[in-house]
Amino acid sequence: MSENAAISRIQGIPMPDNYLEYYSKISEQVYQIFEKAAEAKSTLVDSSGMVEPKIAFDLADRVAKMHDIDIAEPLRQLLKTKGKEIAALELSKNIALGQFLPEDTPLEQRLDNAVRVGLAIVTEGVTIAPLQGISSVTIKKNRDGTDYLSVSIAGPMRSAGGTESAVTMLIADHVRQTVGLAKYQANSFDDETGRFVEELRIYERDIGSFQYHVLDEDIITVISNLPVELDGVDTDQNEVVNHKNMTRIKTDRVRGGALRVLNDGLIGRA
Repeated sequence: MSENAAISRIQGIPMPDNYLEYYSKISEQVYQIFEKAAEAKSTLVDSSGMVEPKIAFDLADRVAKMHDIDIAEPLRQLLKTKGKEIAALELSKNIALGQFLPEDTPLEQRLDNAVRVGLAIVTEGVTIAPLQGISSVTIKKNRDGTDYLSVSIAGPMRSAGGTESAVTMLIADHVRQTVGLAKYQANSFDDETGRFVEELRIYERDIGSFQYHVLDEDIITVISNLPVELDGVDTDQNEVVNHKNMTRIKTDRVRGGALRVLNDGLIGRA
């Protein structure tokens, strides 16, 4: 977006002249600094030849540039009439169906983009959670051979907050239904509910605290009824004792990001 384009965005908005002048000066200075940075980067003295930060005008711009998907204008139109949560669900559904992406984009990649974009919208594009808090979104198989959706969470998901992390699983279920995948069937291979109970208690005892203390029964109920698998990468050295070498959980270490989504998000915000 050029400097003139940025200024033209607000020229139709009623405001005092001094406000417009103030914004115009800020915009001019930002672009001057950006050009200087680009000139310096072009010398290739730095490890990268490009300026990493991108200039964005609003939430729609931030989300589009964060994921390099041309969704700024459709999102902007959605946000005129809908809240960010509904807009996130609608846009993620469209992305899951292949809109805004190349025609040959695999289903798994479409779903990955859909969940990340949805989370970026509800977090207003100002946290690292959509990029680094979600490790991966993959399609796996239940014991009966049906395909289901799995979301793997990493440590930076904590930046999203409890409500937004819970909404991530809601968005994932929404796109799962959109493309016709089956529900995740907990405990199909191993005692996955018991693994979460053990893991969460180890985290509380040896690593850190959560916003809420939840009951074992609540953990079992939530994991047993999730339509999308909540998985995660290991975030700490501590290992479980009684639930090792599980078929669908690839690490014996504590998965702090997934635990935070479960404890402070799915249960804490229920």
